Amino acid sequence: MKKKRIIFVAPKSITRHRSDPERSFRYDMSMWNFFLPLQGLGHEVAWFDTATYGNEELDQLIQRFQPELLFCITTGDRSLCPEEPWDVIYGAKNTPAANIKTFNWFCDDVWRFDEFSSIATRFFDVCSTPERKFVNIYKEKLGYENVIYATWHANPDMYSGVRTWKDKDAAFVGASYGDRKMHIDMLEKAGIKVENPKNASFEDLVHTYARSRIGLNFSKNSKTGTTQMKARVFEIPAAGSVLLTEHHDELEDLFDIGKEIMTFESPEEMVDKAKFLLSHPNQMAKMAEAGFKAAITRHSSYIRLAGLLEEIDKMDKK
Repeated sequence: MKKKRIIFVAPKSITRHRSDPERSFRYDMSMWNFFLPLQGLGHEVAWFDTATYGNEELDQLIQRFQPELLFCITTGDRSLCPEEPWDVIYGAKNTPAANIKTFNWFCDDVWRFDEFSSIATRFFDVCSTPERKFVNIYKEKLGYENVIYATWHANPDMYSGVRTWKDKDAAFVGASYGDRKMHIDMLEKAGIKVENPKNASFEDLVHTYARSRIGLNFSKNSKTGTTQMKARVFEIPAAGSVLLTEHHDELEDLFDIGKEIMTFESPEEMVDKAKFLLSHPNQMAKMAEAGFKAAITRHSSYIRLAGLLEEIDKMDKK
C-alpha cells in the first residue's frame, strides 16, 4: 500500500485541555491503538490534538504538512474538546484542489447515531461504524454510501508481552454505571474478587487485565439498554486474559465463542461461568491462549487499520 501523509485529528487526552490545565494528563487510547500503529505501518502521521486546539491551528498544520488524509475521531463534546475544528474539516472536504480526503471513525453509534453521527457525516468524505448493522442504517436512513464497517482492535505492541503473575481472579476497568455494579457485586458475593480501579490510565488498564485470570466486559449501554461493541472485547484477550463478556450479536463474527472467549446473557450465567473457569485452570489457560492469538492476529490494530485505509482509498470524495 502506498504510504500516506496523514493528519490524525483526535484528542491526545480527555483528562486535560486548555480550559482545565490543573487536571492530570493521561494519553487517550487513540494514542496506543490508532496513532502509533498508523506510524508503525510506515505512514507519515502528524497528530492534531482536538482537546487543545481548534480551527486556526488545524488550518496552519494543513498548510505546513500538506496531508492526503484527515483521519478523525471526533467527539462532538465541548467538555472534552472545546474547539473541535469542524469548519476546517468541512472546508477540506469541499475544496477539490486541496486533494484531501476526510474520514471519521465513529465510536458509539448504538446511542449516538441520531444525536451525533447522523449530523456529523456531512463533514466527511468517508466514515466508519463499529456496528455492522449500522452500515445499512447510514445508507438507508441518510443516503450516505461511503460508510465502512470497522470494529475495534488492539495494538499488540502495547497489550501483548506484558508477562506478569496472575494474582487476581477477575477485573473490570471502566465506570460502574448502569447495571455494572450489580454484576460486580454478584461476583463478589459468590467469592470472586473483582479488581475495579478508578480513573485508570492506559498503562494501569493493560497491567490490571494482564494480572487477572478473567477480564470482564459489560456490553449493555446504560442509555439505550441495548448491547454494543466495546474496545475491551479486544483489549482483554490481547493482554493474555480470558474474556468473559456480556453477549453481543456481532461477537460471533469475530471470535470462536467457547474456545477463544466466553459470553453470558444474565448475571447468574456470568457467575456460573466465572466459577467454572476459575475451577478449571487448564481449560482457562487454553482459552486465554486462543483468545490472545485471535486478538494479535485477526484483530491487531495493524491489520485493522491497514484494511481500513484500503477501504478508504476505494471511496470517492463526496
